[in-house]
Amino acid sequence: MRVYRKSYKYKGKRKPLTNYRIDLIWKDRVVRFPGHPDKESSRQLGKDIERLMALRKRRLPIDDIAEVFIRDLDKLPRIKQKLVDIGVLDKVHAATSKPLAEHVKEFRKSLSKTTDKHVKIVTRRVERIIKECGFVTWSAIDPYKIDQFIEELLKEGLEKQTASFYVKAFRQFCHWMVNTGRATNIPKIQSIKVPRKFERAFEFDEFDKLLSTAQSGPIRFGMTGDERYLVYRIAVETGLRRRELNSITPNSIDFKNFKILVKGENTKNGDDAEQNISPETAALLKEHIKGKKPDVKLFNIPDKSAKMIQADCQAAGIKVENNRGKLKFHSLRHTCGTFLADKGLHPKIIQDIMRHADINLTMSRYTHTLRGRKAAAVAGLLSKKVLTINKKIG
Repeated sequence: MRVYRKSYKYKGKRKPLTNYRIDLIWKDRVVRFPGHPDKESSRQLGKDIERLMALRKRRLPIDDIAEVFIRDLDKLPRIKQKLVDIGVLDKVHAATSKPLAEHVKEFRKSLSKTTDKHVKIVTRRVERIIKECGFVTWSAIDPYKIDQFIEELLKEGLEKQTASFYVKAFRQFCHWMVNTGRATNIPKIQSIKVPRKFERAFEFDEFDKLLSTAQSGPIRFGMTGDERYLVYRIAVETGLRRRELNSITPNSIDFKNFKILVKGENTKNGDDAEQNISPETAALLKEHIKGKKPDVKLFNIPDKSAKMIQADCQAAGIKVENNRGKLKFHSLRHTCGTFLADKGLHPKIIQDIMRHADINLTMSRYTHTLRGRKAAAVAGLLSKKVLTINKKIG
């Protein structure tokens, strides 16, 4: 190791540079590092780098002393980058010693495809876990501390569903760290078992009551009765989600082909959606957009859309919750799949309308058996006609 300070000529006089330089040998070549203004401090820095090089050369594990040194290198980014460039530090180790706060900032950018509200909620939960558990770098993450923190939240009265979202948010951050090459493993954090709350679909008569009640009802959550009637109708015909419905403008509607177009930036999977509507619904939409600008949003469905539709259900005398599940705004999407299945359409057609990647999701979660259908099916199972046909075959 060589620690020295160069000089430069200025107005006929030689003046020393402010910082010392450190020359070290790595893989049979001289590597130069910037030092400190103080020679002794520079020498100590050189010894620390030399020690790290020795560990890497002998392929020995990074010990606690080296870990502390690597962590302190965040204050000396030029040296840290130099060690990465020459292969003394790998990118993963360099990233794990980087402050978690900086990783979270970059993680936030990776969530840009989702809504601003979702980005804020996810990053806020990740930041809270990091802060409350006292984690500074990735290597400091302790799954046990996270489990303890979640338990404390539950004791303070936080709902299991929300606590589960905290765990999922942090896991999402951990997966991002691994997928971007910043870490090699994901901490094992305990899952929160949340009792599944089933949603149900509307029955035909219930949906008819909902539409009639909404159309003649008062303003609820900032939406008129006519607006709610139209939104409920479109939601069941198209299977569009709340955010997708909120993005509809006059420009989104193709009246000639009876279609609603939703851009990928507003859909869940990021793909453009082209959903068919009935001529009757198209006529209602045509009346609704009169006097509106081409790019203005037609609906402003509130965040508390579940409470809005439940208020209409109560006014219509529809039970919000029964042994089959609970009615929410998203139940309109379930109703779309259920009504399509009840018409006897091929499952592939239903999957395409619902825009699901997996047909099992379409058939197992979004199609429900309507009231009386099982009884009707069993009643016709052994009809005289069926028995006669079977007898002839036998």
